[in-house]
Formats: sequence, C-alpha cells, structure tokens
Amino acid sequence: MNCPRCEGLLMSDQVYNQDEAMYVLAIWRCLNCGENFDSLVLQNRTQQKEKGMPERSKSTSWVDQRSPLAIKG
Repeated sequence: MNCPRCEGLLMSDQVYNQDEAMYVLAIWRCLNCGENFDSLVLQNRTQQKEKGMPERSKSTSWVDQRSPLAIKG
C-alpha cells in the first residue's frame, strides 16, 4: 500500500493512549514522510473531496521547508 501524500511505503502501526484504559488505535504510518492516518481520517478526506474542499499538499520532500530542522545554505 502506498502513502496518499508521497507515494511511500505504508506500514501498520499502533498508537496507545496514556489513560488507565490503555486504548489501542490501529493506524497506517508512511516510512518515507511520516504521515499517519486511520480509517476515520480516510473517511473525512473522502468527504472533503466530495464537498470540493482543497486537498492537503502532497510534498515529495522529506524535509518540510517550515521545519526548524531544515538547513538553508
């Protein structure tokens, strides 16, 4: 499966909460850009497309230019 943002490789992952209930959420995480999402995120993005809302930018650069870690030379 490929990432909808950068076309990188996706892997399944799990996110845990800090409460005593220990809720576990299954997500997909991109190994290339770090994008993560679950079924609810995908459902919301599909609804946004149907309403004609603009899509999130699909950056192919692994370094976001707004990041404080980006080094400009």
